[in-house]
Amino acid sequence: MTQKNNRLSTSSIGRHSELLAMAALIADGWVVHETTTPEAHDLLAIKQGNTKRIQVKTIKLREKENTPYYVIRGLKNNGQVYDLSDCDAFIGVVGEHVYLTENRAISEYWCKTDEVSKKWRQLPLKISENA
Repeated sequence: MTQKNNRLSTSSIGRHSELLAMAALIADGWVVHETTTPEAHDLLAIKQGNTKRIQVKTIKLREKENTPYYVIRGLKNNGQVYDLSDCDAFIGVVGEHVYLTENRAISEYWCKTDEVSKKWRQLPLKISENA
């Protein structure tokens, strides 16, 4: 597949986010599975008997009243929100940062950039030496 310009396609950006999400989950001690058939979730992750169906999204940076926010889109391609029958959690990826937040069945998940580590759980990309 060739690119017409230096910009990555949205599918390449999305796949990059999925790969970073998988790496972060593995570094955090999860066993990660990708779906073979089309599902509403991208990944199935298991850790110590806890199973999560996860939808991966690339985080968008938005500004509201001169305050920067990270936003995870909670809508499927058909415009419907991801409900709890679709996925249990979202992973949002921005740059080299990977965040996990529970699915609350809303259209967008907003978080001030300076409060993100308090509101969403940051997952490590690096495997700790204690692993």
